[in-house]
Amino acid sequence: MYQIFILLIFYFIILYSIIGYGRIYTLINFKYQASPFDGLFGIAILILISYTTNIFFSHNYLHNLLIIGFGFIIFIFDFNKHFKKRILEYRNLSIIFLIIFIGLLMYKNHDDFYYYHFPYTIILTNFEKVFGLGNLNHGFRTPSSIFYLNSLFYLPLIKYFLLNSGAAYIMGFSNFILFEKIKSSLKKKEYDHILFLSLASLIYINSSFSRLAEHGTDRSALILIFLMSLYYLESLKFKNINLNMQHFRNYFSKLAVLFAIIVSLKAFYLIYSVIFLLWFYQIREYLNFRQLSNLIFKSYSSYLFISIFLFTIFTIFSNTGCFIYPASFTCVENLNWSIPLQQIDQMHLWYEQWSKAGAGPNFRVENPEIYINNFNWVDNWIKNYFFTKVSDNLLVIIFISLAFIFLFSFNLNTKNNTKPNYKLFYSSIILLLLEWFYNHPALRYGGYTLLALTFFIPISIYISKFKFIPKIINKKIYLILILATIIFMTKNFIRINKEINQYSYNPFKSAFFYLNKDGFILKDKVKNKYENWNFQNKRYLIITN
Repeated sequence: MYQIFILLIFYFIILYSIIGYGRIYTLINFKYQASPFDGLFGIAILILISYTTNIFFSHNYLHNLLIIGFGFIIFIFDFNKHFKKRILEYRNLSIIFLIIFIGLLMYKNHDDFYYYHFPYTIILTNFEKVFGLGNLNHGFRTPSSIFYLNSLFYLPLIKYFLLNSGAAYIMGFSNFILFEKIKSSLKKKEYDHILFLSLASLIYINSSFSRLAEHGTDRSALILIFLMSLYYLESLKFKNINLNMQHFRNYFSKLAVLFAIIVSLKAFYLIYSVIFLLWFYQIREYLNFRQLSNLIFKSYSSYLFISIFLFTIFTIFSNTGCFIYPASFTCVENLNWSIPLQQIDQMHLWYEQWSKAGAGPNFRVENPEIYINNFNWVDNWIKNYFFTKVSDNLLVIIFISLAFIFLFSFNLNTKNNTKPNYKLFYSSIILLLLEWFYNHPALRYGGYTLLALTFFIPISIYISKFKFIPKIINKKIYLILILATIIFMTKNFIRINKEINQYSYNPFKSAFFYLNKDGFILKDKVKNKYENWNFQNKRYLIITN
């Protein structure tokens, strides 16, 4: 019982510290003090702090106590100053995170956690900047900001056992934003496509991404892409209103920070820059060139985005010698920590082969170069991947879509004639879906979100055409919110029960996840190199290939 109590206490201290940083950013950037987005602003600020400080310091107890403690103090000060305004908001937020906490009660993390997530984070807690980490582990060649975020949660008493919690905070804040967006729409009686898309996204996220151990570096980014899509569409729904700079500045700040976090989680998601660029194209009819320039160059969010983006690229480069790994044309091969180009090309082939169901833990296809070209891989992909993971995911999406049509489609003769501005955005989603299928058709590489949005956007727009009786629709929507909560909790209780039977896991006696010595082997290798490094001639440790 002691462990679960310690886990819970530190979990909420970190939560409120993140919000504290978000409050600072919101106050400086927008001159107001409350936003459901504060949590994700805080995540972005902490990612930037983690990237920056690791150049000079290891993320040890002292470093992390100062960082987390400062955010927590800001939170307490803000809470006391605005108690009446904050109490209801924090009640809802705390309930959501208490529910999410169930997902952190686990015995076993994902295999990738033990392979490279945890070892990478441990290295951050023990050493300042190290060059050439990609030479120690293939996983270190594709670093993620979630490792840097998690490294700040290495604290006394709790030690290593919240180093997997970054995904929980991203999922929790995303749920809170969606919940507040739905609640605001119901209060204003705005039964539009944003409301129904928010609702569909929320229930999909909590049913499909319920197991936090499986989030890795991908699902957190996919969740944020749902939010990015919602803010994009919402920013353009006010077509008949005289829009001002503040309107677009608010949405730009959110879109920029979301995109910064998404790319930092996995640089592969740079491909979604097409959505960000398309947004600028669509708002050009509302703003002139000077206003667009001011929007970009006179916004703190631009600087935050650029800083996180540059640190992401710098981290990949310092680990591998490549600016984007495994794109060999971006690599500098004559650095003493550079990954050999032959290995980079082999890994590029491997990633594509794996995503097209041409490889797994126990098998490999012959002639992978031939297999991945054209559509030679399709038959095998359909047999071994589509009719397992993709079909299951499509069933969830189709079930949610049909349930929404059944619950909300009525009164056809009293249509709402509003026409959402969505066609360009939806076209980009279809193009990204086609690109996903042709190049990397694994759900974790964007398929979850792209498939869901392909269904949810047109269905949300279709449903929004109907007129609704507020009392009836409010009951249905709150019923769906309760159902989403039940699904998340039930799936996690079933998982915990399975771990109890399989591993004798008892969260009330030993709540911490299983941790073997393998996670520290790479840390010890770095330590040996660190102790023998000649710091008189060179400032930072370099691990050569």
